[in-house]
Amino acid sequence: MIKAIIFDFFGVLVTEGFKQFREDFFADDEQKDNQAIDLINQVDAGLINTADFTARLADLASIEPQKVSQMLGNNKPNQALLKYIHEELKGKYKLSILSNSSENYPSRLLESEDMGLFDDILLSYRYGIVKPQQEIYELAAERLEVQTTECVFIDDSPGHCQGAQRAGMKTVHYQTFSLFKNELEAILKAAPTDN
Repeated sequence: MIKAIIFDFFGVLVTEGFKQFREDFFADDEQKDNQAIDLINQVDAGLINTADFTARLADLASIEPQKVSQMLGNNKPNQALLKYIHEELKGKYKLSILSNSSENYPSRLLESEDMGLFDDILLSYRYGIVKPQQEIYELAAERLEVQTTECVFIDDSPGHCQGAQRAGMKTVHYQTFSLFKNELEAILKAAPTDN
């Protein structure tokens, strides 16, 4: 039985400027794209700070750090998904945000009404663990007072979905809203709630 649905933030609840940045600058250079991915993994894990990440990414793209900050900061709420959560999921499931984040970006990028949809918000920088470490998924479930096997985790990163699966969660790899909706509804239909 599914009792909780846990959402990634960047790339799911809001657009992810980093993906667009990679497409704009490294689409034709696999080596540089891999270096950019390595840099984002380092900053998400707390191995380098945001200023170092921005400077190194700017160097890799041969642009000014201010331009990197501007492009990476261009994240917009996923209105279709937020509306669906409000109309179809709120009140039926416990809802949470689980994000690898160096700051409290959800409170900056979402309206207070949208923030109110979620029962919990778990940000990696507060706990020193990051996706795809199994402990962060277990902590997310614990904070919602459910078992990992009672959770569906949604993320745009296949690796983060695999981490959640290792922790016992069902997962949806977020690609588009319509694909997500169909996949989530199939999971929920196969494992209904008590309600």
